[in-house]
Amino acid sequence: MSHFTKIKSKIADKIFLKKAISDMELEYQEGKLKAKGWLWKKEKADIIIPTKSGCDIGFRFNGETFDVVADWDSINDVDQKTFMDTLNQRYAYNVVKDTLVQQGFLLTEEQNEAGSINMTLSREA
Repeated sequence: MSHFTKIKSKIADKIFLKKAISDMELEYQEGKLKAKGWLWKKEKADIIIPTKSGCDIGFRFNGETFDVVADWDSINDVDQKTFMDTLNQRYAYNVVKDTLVQQGFLLTEEQNEAGSINMTLSREA
């Protein structure tokens, strides 16, 4: 039997969350929304990512961070672990990149075959 699962995250900034989703080349909607699950069950969400299965991956702000709400048993086109790993990587990348650029660093990056990102920082003297 399918049901919604709530995953607590450390994602706190909506702007960087949206950048991470865009980096993953996924479309999203934002507002006072309802994430769809199996048999038309719905959960409140601030951001939703529709999936090909007809169910949504939702993000609901809990006052401090965004919880991920989804009926993962009904989402057969997105692997939960891969999705969460990639989302967390892209979120952290965008937070770090923005912080370093604001501090005056120049950033070059490389992504290896395993998907790890190597950043090289420099600052003009």
